[in-house]
Amino acid sequence: MTSPTRSLLFAAAFLAALPALAAPPSGTAEPRPITRQEIAAHLKFLSRDLLEGRGVGTRGGRLAESYLESVFQRNGLAPAFGESYRQELELRRVVPDPAMTLVAEGKSGTLSLGMLGTDFVATFPKPETKGRVEADLVFAGYGIEAPPWQWDDFKGVDVKGKVLLVLAGEPGGDAPALFEGKALTYFGRWTTKFEMAARRGAAGVLLVHSVAGAGYSWDVVRNGWTRGSSFDPGRKDLLDLLGWLSEAKAGELLRKAGLDLAALRKSAETRAFRPVPLGLKVVASARPTYETARTANVAGVVRCGKPGAPVVVVSAHHDHLGVGNPENGDAIYNGAIDNGSALAAMLALSRFFAERTPGGVDLLFLAPAAEEEGLIGSAYFARNPPVPSARIAADFNLEMTAVWGEAKDLVAIGARHSELQDVIETVAKRHGMAVTPEANPEQGFFFRSDQFSFARAGIPGAWIDLGDDLAGKPAGTGKALRDAYRTGRYHHPNDEFDPAWELTGTVQLSGLLTEMVDEIDRRGGRIAWKPGAPFSR
Repeated sequence: MTSPTRSLLFAAAFLAALPALAAPPSGTAEPRPITRQEIAAHLKFLSRDLLEGRGVGTRGGRLAESYLESVFQRNGLAPAFGESYRQELELRRVVPDPAMTLVAEGKSGTLSLGMLGTDFVATFPKPETKGRVEADLVFAGYGIEAPPWQWDDFKGVDVKGKVLLVLAGEPGGDAPALFEGKALTYFGRWTTKFEMAARRGAAGVLLVHSVAGAGYSWDVVRNGWTRGSSFDPGRKDLLDLLGWLSEAKAGELLRKAGLDLAALRKSAETRAFRPVPLGLKVVASARPTYETARTANVAGVVRCGKPGAPVVVVSAHHDHLGVGNPENGDAIYNGAIDNGSALAAMLALSRFFAERTPGGVDLLFLAPAAEEEGLIGSAYFARNPPVPSARIAADFNLEMTAVWGEAKDLVAIGARHSELQDVIETVAKRHGMAVTPEANPEQGFFFRSDQFSFARAGIPGAWIDLGDDLAGKPAGTGKALRDAYRTGRYHHPNDEFDPAWELTGTVQLSGLLTEMVDEIDRRGGRIAWKPGAPFSR
């Protein structure tokens, strides 16, 4: 194992060797263009085994933060947080007990709910539980209360002290009369379900996994939840028990209660649904380990020199899954595409704008922490911004950029809620590009990355990426590459740097983003929400 001192020396040597980071000519009219070589240099380092998957609060995660801070400083950015590039966070880290048991007890005996990681995943966010939760089980449908759609799964039923069995996703499927049809809304996110249950005094939530409901396979759930979880210890709405059940094990549990999962799911698709007590008690028992994890949002600023200028944020989270469940002998979740590729683009953009003659807006380049833990870092930043939030015009968020080539279309997830859509369409039109809808709206990507933290704080935000219509390649190539990544590498240890990646698409996206920033500048640094937008200030 490499010592921390040797790791830092290695990082310093690597950083000094990067030609893209030679002392920049500050404020020149013609900045050096962003190149594949610059992107690749950052990406290769950030996804090395040395950084051990950039886990929250780990040595590798702190090394990544040091690298980001050094690059911002070398690029000539000012510290975003007074005299510091870091906004420190202290989190509660819960390391699961591999021997955890989860059982359902009823009049006819006890049913084991299987093995941690294979049949269920679960965690105890609060040390006060001492690793044991015993409570009655209630099937609560989708666990949603959504007044805009006249939907209430609770109907006033008292669920205080109960553990809720809840379906992943939301009702309606393709039916446009329910919610937004195929597109997942805020109410269907599992984090929202946890918040809704906590508001009603529930003891916990067990989500029933399905690919259709969650938007991803069971192994993504397993890889995310068996490595440990982080929580903001200051939150007052933490449940005693959080977890997921595999669909097969949930069906077995319901049969134990004399019920059928398919029939209950059908009932939960209607507004008439009411919570169903299962006549079972769930008992979760383990010896979790509680640790204090220290991490930080890392940010630098390129100031235009005008007091009180509008601020445009460019963000890309720096954390990934760290070291976790081994696959083919590899336990390091390198996170090259997620989110090393976006970090590399963000760092290159910070250098580009620092070298360029300033415009009329301040640019804040932000690498949030703990995105994979539930957007914790960006939510903290949005609650505690280094400038008044009214000055922040918008957030352009970068996440998992398309590394396989240039495209003829753009995707702007969440932009439709604000004038960011107009900004992005103006830039796309200039290049003859289409702005296409997101390919998998049922997966609710707007709520799954850091732009959502800004939106919840009343600041327009969008996740910007290239589409799948790749230039100079057969139709369907881009979709096939993205689908292969989603099913075979996303949140797996093999999300590693590939020298064969063209990275021309990441360079193209970076260039388009510079024009989007300039377009906001031309509009006076103000971005308004569209009428009826759910998150307007």
